[in-house]
Amino acid sequence: MLKKYILAAILINIYILTVIILFYGIINLELLSWTKLILIACLYGGSICLIIYTYLNKKAIIYNSGIFLTVLFSLITIFNIIELNNKYSYVENLYYQKYTYDKYSIYVNKSTTTYSNIKKLDGKKIGMLVDNSDNIQAYLNDIIDIDYYTYQNIDDLVNGLTSGEVQSIIIDGNSYNIIDKDYSKIKSKIRVIYTHKIKDYI
Repeated sequence: MLKKYILAAILINIYILTVIILFYGIINLELLSWTKLILIACLYGGSICLIIYTYLNKKAIIYNSGIFLTVLFSLITIFNIIELNNKYSYVENLYYQKYTYDKYSIYVNKSTTTYSNIKKLDGKKIGMLVDNSDNIQAYLNDIIDIDYYTYQNIDDLVNGLTSGEVQSIIIDGNSYNIIDKDYSKIKSKIRVIYTHKIKDYI
């Protein structure tokens, strides 16, 4: 009897640990809205309650079903962790934070309706600041085929877009806030077509 409960305790703790690791990535990367996050948390919480119920049941068939479900749910969660980590490499940040994920947006001239989404930029030119350009390019390479132009400062970057040297620019929130400090009202002339989190080393 004792061995049965020890096995159950080990398996459910492994499952809970994998759930925590998965949720750490989802929350840290802000991949889901809070509504969806709460819904998924309720589903995982329900699965844990169901498993505990099967472990406490005296019928062997129900207990064994609980063992099976724990292993199955753990494998599914581990698979999701691996998939998420392959894309965002977030697991190593559990031990030592080497990077963050910052929200970057792609902007185009408001005067053109040609570029309605990121796929429309295929084969075009995009400007970016030198800082973190390697990670930005690595991310975009998996989505579109585009030529990269790097700039030393935000003024040159924005001028590159308004002059037509590039068809789009990609910047984070901090860089966007700097625009128009000289009252040039550039923000009124550009629009965002794509936003996503991209790795940025600390």
